[in-house]
Amino acid sequence: MLRLLHLANLHLGARHVELGAAGAAQRERQWQAFERALELAAAEQCALVLLAGDLFDSNAQPRRSVERAARILGSFVAAGGRVVLLPGDSDPYDAASLYRTYDLAALAGLPADSDGIHVLTPGRATHVVPALDLAVRGYAVRGYAATGSTPLDAALEAPQDETETGVRLRVGIAHAAVGGDGAGISERAVAASGLDYLALGGAMALQQGVVGTTRWADPGPPELVEERTTTAGQVLLVTLDPDARERVQIEPRTVGRTRRLRLELAATDFDAESALATHLAALADPDLACDVRLTGERPIGLHLDEAALEAQLGPGFLHLRIRDASLPAEPAGQPPAAESIAGAFVRDLGVRIANAVAEGREEEAHELREQLDLGLRLLASSTGMPV
Repeated sequence: MLRLLHLANLHLGARHVELGAAGAAQRERQWQAFERALELAAAEQCALVLLAGDLFDSNAQPRRSVERAARILGSFVAAGGRVVLLPGDSDPYDAASLYRTYDLAALAGLPADSDGIHVLTPGRATHVVPALDLAVRGYAVRGYAATGSTPLDAALEAPQDETETGVRLRVGIAHAAVGGDGAGISERAVAASGLDYLALGGAMALQQGVVGTTRWADPGPPELVEERTTTAGQVLLVTLDPDARERVQIEPRTVGRTRRLRLELAATDFDAESALATHLAALADPDLACDVRLTGERPIGLHLDEAALEAQLGPGFLHLRIRDASLPAEPAGQPPAAESIAGAFVRDLGVRIANAVAEGREEEAHELREQLDLGLRLLASSTGMPV
């Protein structure tokens, strides 16, 4: 029985511009999730950690970050494990690759003859570990082939390397998707590979499946790494049995903490800013990045100061952003005639707001709403204005 930990898509060093001041905190959370993942591997007595791409968010990392990553990996190796790492599309093995610049094993303090941390590269695509009765094949090819089949397909369908002879367990590792386009892998190629397990990276959430006799999976990121993702935080414990290849066991484990919530609220549900504040305060969670969008028709009496609300409630969240995309309600009573100056004012601003919202120009839409709101309040309180 072989027990391994599969993780990918860590994106250490990501900037998280969308989180503002909380970006630095989220970067540190990614490091903490990485540390917890390796601690889990040691606690579960995993013999191997497979890292399927994008350990770093880019190849432009300060030396201290590479050294920190090497120390974390080295701690697992010191506990008796091994690490096999494949560069991804964010930290590719190109001319500027940090895996060329830095020797992770040396930075981890491992002996020169140690194979504790092994980086799979185009020139070193197969790594055999006789002690584990295991061969790991890395597939780092990108782009389309002239045949219409991807180079990754061709790589998976290629004959075994002679170094794999006699090894009973075969694992593949690729930063790609099964059934995807571009650099993806076809199900036909996965079935033809004969692999016991295919460890993938690149997805933003857990994915897994079986094709032929090969089980494949992508854990997604162990912590949230980009604005469009809402759930993450898992790594995979994988158990392989050389005497029962079809019984590959995959167990997701949570190591991340951050959650993201996109909340759309109807303005008509709140008659005052305090009511909205009470509603949001009930959601407060230091592990939650919350984006709130107020939509629909805003009651005349509801006046929002998004910046003040964010300052008031923000400390209860990892990050809180409030955006008012609602339109002010027209004053009660007879609306201004369409051909009047007031009617033209309401109609013109309404169209401009709708266009700004549709095109994502939030700041402009906000300013136009303020103008319309002020104008409508003046109209509502005026008795002598001709309409």
